[in-house]
Order: sequence, then structure tokens, then C-alpha cells
Amino acid sequence: MFVGKKRTRELDKTDEFQNVWFSGAPAAEKKASPVKQNMEAIKAYAYEAFDRLDLNHNGFIETDELYAAMDNPETPMREKSYILFLLTNQAEIAAAAQEGVSEQRDGISRIDLELYFRLVLSRLN
Repeated sequence: MFVGKKRTRELDKTDEFQNVWFSGAPAAEKKASPVKQNMEAIKAYAYEAFDRLDLNHNGFIETDELYAAMDNPETPMREKSYILFLLTNQAEIAAAAQEGVSEQRDGISRIDLELYFRLVLSRLN
């Protein structure tokens, strides 16, 4: 059935879904890809969990601290999953930042995490 130009314009004005579908969503309303959303969630959790994992509060999560948290039966499964992510990617995370520290440390700093996630998220754009 032919609707006509006038009726089509009326539908365009009233049907929000149709407007977005045909004209495309404005840039501010476009959603990030699911992968980018997941990485943003991991990043937020990383910053939240950092202080809990930094048992000696030196601003650096040593590998021993990660294993201690992994072995702790009270550590929630979500946090264990994150710890596994850190252990698996520890070298890449630590290499994301050159902090000017002369000694080689076995762990991850907050700056390492920040620069790592900045690098990963920039590649998802």
C-alpha cells in the first residue's frame, strides 16, 4: 500500500525508531562495540581492585601478591578471573610504560595498568 509523501513525513517525525533507523543515530548516541565495552569494564574493575591486591600498599602489585590473592579461598571468583588476566598479561602490561625505574620489578604498577588500557582501547577505535 502506497502511503504518500505527506504521510511518510508524519511517520518520520513521530516514529523515533524509524528516524534512527533511516537517518542513523547521532554520533553522541552511538554505542561502543561490545569488545570495547568489555575492556572499559575490565579497566574500571582493574582500578577498583588495585588497592585490594596491593597488600603491602607500595603502589605496585607484585606477582607474589597476585598468587596470594589467587590462593585465598575468600577471593571472589570475579577477582580471581581478573588476577588470572593480570598474571597472563603481566609482561605486556608492565611493558606498556617506561617509568624510569632502574630496578626490574616483578609486578604491575598503577601507571602500567593505565597505559596498558589506554593502548588497548586506542586500538579498538
